[in-house]
Amino acid sequence: MEDSPCYVYLEACRQQGVKLPNPELVHFLQAHDSFSSIEEIDVSNNYLGNRGILALLDVVKVLPKIRFLNLSDQKLYNTDLNQSSVKGNATIDAIIDVCKTHPTLTSINLSSNPIGNYAGRKLLALAQVNKNVSRIEITNTQIDFELRQRIKAQCDENTMTLWFSHTKQHDGREEVGFGEGPKWVPDSAPADLTALGAGRGRRQTVRVEGIDPEKAKHYRPPVYEKSEEDMELICNLLTHNVLFSFLTTKEIRSVAGAMYPVEFKRDECIIQFGQKDCNKLYVIQSGQADIIKEGQKVFLKKEGTAVGELELLYDTPAVATVKVCTDNLVAWVLDRETYRNMVMGSCIRRRELYVAMITNIPFLESLDHYERMQVADALSSNEYNPGDYIIKHGETGEWLHIIIDGTVEVIGRDPEGNKTKVCEFSKGDHVGELEFINNHRNVADVIAVTHVTTAKLNRRHFEMCMGPVLDVLKRDSTSSKYQYYQNILQTQRQEEI
Repeated sequence: MEDSPCYVYLEACRQQGVKLPNPELVHFLQAHDSFSSIEEIDVSNNYLGNRGILALLDVVKVLPKIRFLNLSDQKLYNTDLNQSSVKGNATIDAIIDVCKTHPTLTSINLSSNPIGNYAGRKLLALAQVNKNVSRIEITNTQIDFELRQRIKAQCDENTMTLWFSHTKQHDGREEVGFGEGPKWVPDSAPADLTALGAGRGRRQTVRVEGIDPEKAKHYRPPVYEKSEEDMELICNLLTHNVLFSFLTTKEIRSVAGAMYPVEFKRDECIIQFGQKDCNKLYVIQSGQADIIKEGQKVFLKKEGTAVGELELLYDTPAVATVKVCTDNLVAWVLDRETYRNMVMGSCIRRRELYVAMITNIPFLESLDHYERMQVADALSSNEYNPGDYIIKHGETGEWLHIIIDGTVEVIGRDPEGNKTKVCEFSKGDHVGELEFINNHRNVADVIAVTHVTTAKLNRRHFEMCMGPVLDVLKRDSTSSKYQYYQNILQTQRQEEI
């Protein structure tokens, strides 16, 4: 049949010069007569080759409901030279181009491929452009750790932006069919929701309750006594869950304090399909549970994973049964009201703190309140342990750091190139502004002396919000207190001449 996914794939193989279309992929596509019935494609451990992947991408383009694309272990590679003509780079470019514009794709897995920073930069741009993309898997690749962290942070930002946007649009007075709003995947494994049937068949009705910002801002969560060992265990579990990945260590401890333990025996149901009073998240400490849909076991939940994410976020009947399959299961529980008020309260307090601190940065003093809020929303929180490098000498300076908590030391270089301590900065101070303004390499190391939390801003993100940095500085170019920045502008003009 010409109007089918399999036909599109075979025709694309012919155009790409693929002599033998992948038999397993052909079999998979033949089982789906309609394009809308395919929500995930997993070709991991099923080598396609560069041309085969290009043919598959022609199929992905026309799938209206695909959410998850797994291209792990495909021997994808790239050179870090910006040459799109290189075969590996061209394939990476094609993958990114399709994912950038796809309206429903939320997750992509490129793990176990020898791809490097060229692909990493492309993936970061993908997450920045397509805000539906909430998960990019790149384990066992050659992408630098810092670049991986930036990709993860952007995906986390996309996740929460979509959720808050969805919450704001649907404040409890409206109902929205699941799959019609933002394509957000709340679980740590994108395949989970697909396995549960999210988006399949008749749509479930999802109601999003409104949140009172003032109540959330001053919300005091319940506190359940537990040992420090239990606190550390819960915090470790929460840190690796996407629902909490944007919270600081202190905020995660507050969430952990609001959780209480429950125990289940074998064959007990934690959640039952169709249950309407599901308003709790269960983070499994020990034991395992089966996810059961239409009588079939579709997924296994293990230690460190969570169940009930969808029900926690939305007032919707349970989409599957969660049944204990070990002798005993222990989980920590968090209710919906506590979670939503703590998350909203955290975001409100963080924005207010950031806006206040931005006011104390000299070259940003001229911003009005609305502009400060824009910059505050572009800041991302990072934590550092004593001895960690926040800024490294000689690297390209593109980050401005505002110190939220802790103390840092600045290590410069003397005329002979030897390291020398210049000064220390603490809460409310900022570092990296000279490099941020001039876009040159860092002239010193900035190292955490204590545990440090910073809010950092990328130069490019700032210019997306406010325009060129120099244009902002020019607002105050006639004021004597900005003589230092006047000198910077003068130097800039001379270099342009």
